[in-house]
Amino acid sequence: YGEFGYIDFVAEPNFEPLPGTDKIDLTLNFDEGKQFFVRRIDFTGNSTTRDKVIRRELLIDEGDMFNTRLWELSILRLNQLGYFEVLKEEEAAKIERDTKSSTVDITLQVKERGKNSVQLSGGVSGIAGSFVSFGYSTNNFLGLGETLSVSSQLGDRIRDLTFGFTEPYFLDRPIQAGFTVYTQRFNFDQGREVSLLSGRDLSPLFNELGVDNLLNYVSNGMGFTVFASYPLKRSFARVGITYGFDSSKYTTLTTAANSYFQYINFQGLEGANSLSGIKTSSIIPSYNYNSVNHPITPTGGKSLFISTRIAGSVLGGNVNLFEPTIDAKYFRGGFKKGHVIGFHFLGRAVMGYGGKVAPPFNRVFMGGEQDVRGFEIWGISPLAYVPSAAQITVLNNDGSARQQKVVVDGAERLVDVTQTIPIYQMIMPGGDTQLVGNAEYRIPIVGPVTLAFFFDAGMNKIIRPNQLRMNPSRIAELNGLFPQAAFNERAVIAPGTQKLRTSTGIELQIMMPVVNAPFRLYWAYNPTIAQTILQPPIVADRSYFPNQTTFLNSIAQFGRPYPFIEKRKTFRFTISRTF
Repeated sequence: YGEFGYIDFVAEPNFEPLPGTDKIDLTLNFDEGKQFFVRRIDFTGNSTTRDKVIRRELLIDEGDMFNTRLWELSILRLNQLGYFEVLKEEEAAKIERDTKSSTVDITLQVKERGKNSVQLSGGVSGIAGSFVSFGYSTNNFLGLGETLSVSSQLGDRIRDLTFGFTEPYFLDRPIQAGFTVYTQRFNFDQGREVSLLSGRDLSPLFNELGVDNLLNYVSNGMGFTVFASYPLKRSFARVGITYGFDSSKYTTLTTAANSYFQYINFQGLEGANSLSGIKTSSIIPSYNYNSVNHPITPTGGKSLFISTRIAGSVLGGNVNLFEPTIDAKYFRGGFKKGHVIGFHFLGRAVMGYGGKVAPPFNRVFMGGEQDVRGFEIWGISPLAYVPSAAQITVLNNDGSARQQKVVVDGAERLVDVTQTIPIYQMIMPGGDTQLVGNAEYRIPIVGPVTLAFFFDAGMNKIIRPNQLRMNPSRIAELNGLFPQAAFNERAVIAPGTQKLRTSTGIELQIMMPVVNAPFRLYWAYNPTIAQTILQPPIVADRSYFPNQTTFLNSIAQFGRPYPFIEKRKTFRFTISRTF
């Protein structure tokens, strides 16, 4: 009845037992009362937020029949904005009835949250040079509900600038639109970087080696994204579209740096080349349903996000990529008042098409506070072996190094005899498919402090081994040197490194109002870890070596099995949410 304006509706039951039976007659007496309409809606407490920003989230308007269900949904939509302290339906509004005119006046009382975040830092160093860093973000720019973010770092090493803007009601229609533009430049100077790590100025020593012998290069990147979304009628669902373009390239400043990157690209997995430039042009259609009642401290609701990223082909660029993603969340009340139960699921796959593979930097790496908390950051990845070559020392039968005479600067010198052999080298390539599940039970302690018990599970797999290929030119060179090895372009996946990982523990969350994110301390125990023996494939048999001693020494160096056992326990702190 409340959905039809009868907000004073009362039902009175009347029970009359039937003599001699175990039955009763039930009579319900209804008093509908009057049907009320909305005469006026006012707002208090919104010193910054404009009235129209609040009014456009309300599903009822002045002159409409008062609908209790639509009013509940209006409160939920306002909480989803994150502009105000959590609004409670029973306390957020003062509703005054006028029985003579059958109207109600609604006064919505809000309390605004901190909306701005400002960061400023800088410094001067004799080694690293000078830098200044600035950041500003707001989720309610000028009280119009717009999101604005600016961040920059300007210095001798790094120059980084990012600007983003989102308009939730483009042209006063419920079209959310926005853009992000960014540019990045990193100047790598080998002497300077080593000096920063060691805490001493070692640049003069590196300069003595000759500038052309140093690993000096400049990394440049730039790009932008534009996006828009539109709500489906009378629902919490939106459909959207995003276009993004990214271009990155390494410019070498020395002969050594050029040789190094040529070697890396030549030796590594197949994919776009950082020296010739990586250009990614992509489009992302998406569907988003979100009834979660607050973006920062949710206590109820659910969300579902489905998207597919498509890069390359008619869009241009030199990366062909297909990347579907599904992300779901669910929140509800716990076993006691104020407690919250939350669940999260993420599934993602990445693959190349059109004869191209997904670039190595687009593959999946997991581990850490963002997914499975008890493991090292980006530590969950399949391990694999790729064809390579290595030098070993030739030994005499007694185990001593075999030596030969060489002439250096007109003088004879004894040096160890070496031999190049084919091997398989271990790499961490990342997966192409990930599945993550998280569960939390959150208990508020006092004020902004919350205690949470959690359980995480995740799997990072390679289900398309044909996408994990070596550079064809490198394979051709190796097979030319070692015909008997018969290398192919496929990497060999190490067994036991793609299993399910689980983590459980306890987490202390302290909400920080300035950044609107919790400071977290957590301890985790990992019931399921990877425990296996890693055995590199052996391709150099006894026939490659002059004697048994050298053969056994090569096996000890490049073919020896060794245990791979992940940690059981972790203690860590961070600022963010897992979900």
